[in-house]
Amino acid sequence: MDTQGAGTDGVGSRSDPATAHLELHQVVVGSESLTQVLDRVAHLATRAVPDVDEVSVTFVEEGRGRTVVFTGQLAVQLDERQYADGFGPCLDAAATGRIVQVPDTANDSSYPDFAGQAVRSGVTRTLSVGMPVHGRTTGALNMYGFRGTGWDDLTIAMADGFAAHAGVALANAALYARAVDEVSQMREAMASRAVIEQAKGMVMAARGCTADEAFAELGRMSAQANRKLRDIAEDVVSDLGRSL
Repeated sequence: MDTQGAGTDGVGSRSDPATAHLELHQVVVGSESLTQVLDRVAHLATRAVPDVDEVSVTFVEEGRGRTVVFTGQLAVQLDERQYADGFGPCLDAAATGRIVQVPDTANDSSYPDFAGQAVRSGVTRTLSVGMPVHGRTTGALNMYGFRGTGWDDLTIAMADGFAAHAGVALANAALYARAVDEVSQMREAMASRAVIEQAKGMVMAARGCTADEAFAELGRMSAQANRKLRDIAEDVVSDLGRSL
C-alpha cells in the first residue's frame, strides 16, 4: 500500500461539517483503491471535525507501525516519532481500539517524549481513535490540532465516526482482496486438474492402461521426483506432445 500525502485526493479546502459528512458517505471502496479511500477520509476529517489541522492513518502489522495516509508532513513526523519509540497515543489507540487523547501537550505526563516533540512542533493537542480492522492489522485515525486544548464530547464523537468509516473501508477492502484470492486459487486448481487429466489421457494412450493406472503412474513419478503432481503432469504433456 503506497503512502499518500497532503492534497492527493483533490478534496479541496475546508468546508462546513455537513458537506464533509455527505461526501464521507459517498466514498465507496471499489471505485477507488483502499489508499485513496483512506486519504479521502483523512482529508474530509480535517474539514468536518472542528479545530483539527492535520490527520493521519496508522496501521500496525506484526508489531510495526506505519503511516499509510496523511494530510500534512507534521502528522507523519509525529507518527514516526512514536514508531521509533515504540510508544505513543496512536500506537495505544491501535492496540486497544479505544480513543486516546492528549488534551494539552504542554502538560502531559502519559507520553512525555511525544508530547515534548509535539510542543516543539506547535501541536497543542492530539486525538487518536482506534479503528476496527481486519486480521492481524490494527489501526488508528490520528488528529492533530495547533490551537487550544482538548476536544469536547461532540467533537470526539465526530472523530470516532470518521475512524469507524475508515475501518469499514479497510474491512471491505480486505473482504474484496480475499474474494479475489479465492477466485485465483480456484482458477489455479481448475488449471491443475485440466493438465493432470490431459497427462492421464496421454499416458493411457501411450501405455494402453486404464485411467486409474495412469493416475497411479503420475503419482509414482511425483513421489520419486519429489515434485508436485501438476508439475509432473506438465512435463508429461510436454514430453509426450513432442514425441507425437
